[in-house]
Amino acid sequence: MSAASRVLPQVRPASAVRGAGVALACLAPRLPGRSRVVAASYAASWPLGKPGIQLAIVVPDEDADAWKRAVYPVVSSGASWTAVVLGLAAVVRRSRMPTAVAGVLLGAAVAVGDTQMIEFGERMKAKRAAAVAAP
Repeated sequence: MSAASRVLPQVRPASAVRGAGVALACLAPRLPGRSRVVAASYAASWPLGKPGIQLAIVVPDEDADAWKRAVYPVVSSGASWTAVVLGLAAVVRRSRMPTAVAGVLLGAAVAVGDTQMIEFGERMKAKRAAAVAAP
């Protein structure tokens, strides 16, 4: 079994959408197009699963309105994600490697890294729940 066949089946759908958005953003010729691609892929992937790589997120208090509790995390994490990915896309576009190859590699790294962070978070939650449940 090759390394790719061991990793690819494990990539979560939401992570794959975010990774594809990063790869496509690297191919977009102008900044407005790149930002739309990244933001759209992030928004499209959110219902499939929350991201594992979250750079900055605002979580309102428990007593805040329901719409604030639903909207603030998506908007704040999406905005920070978009800003960082646009910076990475600019670096990729300036590299000596062909843009298409570098974009695909960056997108794949994001998809795998995002999946790994989700799984890490799930393991930490399970440990915490087991520690609380144990007498």
